This record gives sequence, C-alpha cells and structure tokens, in this order.
Amino acid sequence: MNFEQKDLVRVARRENNTKRPYLLVNPLQGKHVPVPPHKALRVFDALGASVCEVVGDAPALVIAFAETATAIGAALAARLPGEVWLMQTTRESVPDTDFLYFSETHSHATEQRLATRGLAEVLARVRYVIFAEDEVTTGNTIRHLMDVLCQQYTVPHVTFGIASLLNGMTDAAREQFVQQGIWTRFLLQTDNRALEQTMRHYAGDGLRHSVQRQAVEDTQIVPVSGKQDMRLVCRAQTYQTAIDDLIQVARHTLLERAQNILVLGTEECMYPGLLVGHALEQDGYTVHFHATTRSPILPSREPDYPLHTRYELRSLYDPERITYLYNLAAYDQVYVVTDAQHPEHGLQTLQAALAQAGNTQVKVLEWRNA
Repeated sequence: MNFEQKDLVRVARRENNTKRPYLLVNPLQGKHVPVPPHKALRVFDALGASVCEVVGDAPALVIAFAETATAIGAALAARLPGEVWLMQTTRESVPDTDFLYFSETHSHATEQRLATRGLAEVLARVRYVIFAEDEVTTGNTIRHLMDVLCQQYTVPHVTFGIASLLNGMTDAAREQFVQQGIWTRFLLQTDNRALEQTMRHYAGDGLRHSVQRQAVEDTQIVPVSGKQDMRLVCRAQTYQTAIDDLIQVARHTLLERAQNILVLGTEECMYPGLLVGHALEQDGYTVHFHATTRSPILPSREPDYPLHTRYELRSLYDPERITYLYNLAAYDQVYVVTDAQHPEHGLQTLQAALAQAGNTQVKVLEWRNA
C-alpha cells in the first residue's frame, strides 16, 4: 500500500520547545487527532508487512517508543508470524525492575527508560530487535538506546532494525545505519526542513481550555483484570489475548442507543483502546479513537492546521503532571481505556473536559493487575 504526504503528515507548532519547534501530526495514527480505528490499523499493518519481508518468522523483540509509538509497536509485533516479544520505553514508574536510561533530546520530556526485568533472557533468544517509531528524524534517539543495550548485554547474534511510519533522515544518516548492518523500513520519506517552514505560517490562535477543577458527577469506572504491561518485556501474543477481556466488557456495557462512539487511550496506553474501538467498528458502530498526550502543542484556527482545540488535564498517572487532549468532539458514548492504577484525580479533569465538549455518557475501562 502506497501512502503520500497528504495521507500521513500535518505540521503543528510545539509550545515552548526550542530544540524542535514543530511536530509532525499523523492524521491516521490515532494519537493526537481522532481517527476510525480501522484506518490506523491499516497503516500499521502496511508497516508490518514491510518488516515481515526482512524478519520472516525469525524470533524477534519489538521495542516501541513512548508515548506516540506504543500502538505502532504492538500492532507490528502482532503482525510478525514468528515467536515475538514486545515492550516499550517509558517515562512512568514501574515497580520491581531496574532501568536502562537514555535521552530523547528534542522531546518535551527528554529522559526515557527501558525496564530490564526479563530482558536479558529474551535478548538471548531473538535474532532481531526492531525499534518501532512514528517518525525518525535523525535516528539519534534510537542510536542512544541501541548503544545502551550493547553496553549492557552481549548481543552479537542480534540484528537491529528500525521501523517507522515516517522517516526524515538524510541519505548520509541512513547510510551510517546501513554501514553498521542496521536496516530501516518506513512508509513515507519526509523533508523535515521544508515541513518546518510551513509551520511558521500558523497563528497558534486556536481554543485552549485550562484544567477544569470543578466537581462533576461520578465517573463510571469498570475494572477489568488481567492487565499485561508493555513497559515490561512480554510475549506479543499474550498481550494481544489479554486485550480480548477489555473488548468483551466494552461490548457488554454499550448503551443501546449509542451509534457514534469515542474510545480514548491515555498517554502511553494506546493499543488496548485501539483494539476495543476496532471491535466496536466491526460490530457496526461509528467509532473514533485517539489519546491524551504529554505533548504541549499550540492549536490554531486555520482549516488546514491539524489541531484546533486543546484541553489541559491532570494526568491519570500523576496528578501533578499536565497532559493534553486535542480536537475533542461530542459522541453518544465515550470509553476511556487506561492502565493507570489510581486515576481518580486525573479522571475528574478528563470528565470535566469531556462534559464541556458535550459528552455525558462516559465509561472508564480501568485495566488492572490480576
């Protein structure tokens, strides 16, 4: 499947980021803007098909970069036919593990971590380690993690690969990876310098709603046990199967009159909500999916700009942290799918934002530890 720039790329203005003042917003990724789940999964499947051409059925580990590429990595791992493990980098706390630390210097939150529990055993078994990203610009962040892995573990038998929806690396940067035996697969090559210039024309005058602190009616929290955590290395098939319980709960709690549904992920937790939304699509409902995010991006009123409204929220994972939700609209029913274990304070602000946008029927599927 061939994709063009008009399919996968919009340019937005980051807020208060001097290292990289622009952000590439993919309208089909299901992160910043709502998208029908099947369209996002179709894009991810196309990337997975390209990776399959290299990896075949060899044992592999997919490492997805938080927060924007967690669903991409999970979908890619599900697409590979062999014995596959899956994990993600994280900025969240994970109990009972040590971490490898590396930097993502252009990000709003530069420190990234990779949990080490169980990682050595998996690295000893795989032939490929595949880094999954939404967009690669220089490759420096991936190189930082790759260097840390090679310093910590003995992996001469492992071939590294990079899979991304977009690739903005220069020919020289890609050639450096080739010289090291590191392959790349992507759906679209971008000229990031040219794209950055288009960002400067936008006024950044969209609607911004500050954190809503007023009390709202009780949120309907539906606990679902059996959580699998991508922040620790796990078998891809086990993770995929565990999401089935979320899907069944969503089906059983859906309002009879609901036809237009939003499924909302939370920060690093994207793929479970995406699959819930896709299942409801297959049942005949009109569904959109997107997610809250740590990324502070300026909204703007121009029709061709991707983000028009912004809501500030307290994080479900850390009530002291601000997160954001863009382009929120009104739906018959909203499902929030989260793996936050104590989200109450953040849920108050999220519920207030949803209500302000006209959403009164909200259920939270709280994916809990068994």
